Amino acid sequence: MQLQLEVTGGFTGPLGKQTIQADLDTLKSELASQLRSDLASIPAAAWGSSFIAPHPKPWDFRHVLRVKDQGHERTITFHLDNGPPALSRIARSLGEWHATDAQR
Repeated sequence: MQLQLEVTGGFTGPLGKQTIQADLDTLKSELASQLRSDLASIPAAAWGSSFIAPHPKPWDFRHVLRVKDQGHERTITFHLDNGPPALSRIARSLGEWHATDAQR
């Protein structure tokens, strides 16, 4: 299962877009298990939806999560702390992983 998290916003807007890509099969088992659990907790009806803050501020980054699994792709767009709680956990986990382990 491949994950792609695209983060856009802040004061740099679209020019400061960051893309984080991860393959769950190659991540540390603890992180992969947590991400799988969080993904499973997202309701099926949420996929394809957007969970955007009603009055976003410049520092509210827009996240687009794409999940590719067995030839199927699902996408969901959100601001942190909007929509299912698992979305924010996934974004924070991938961001921390990208800042530390992915750079090695």
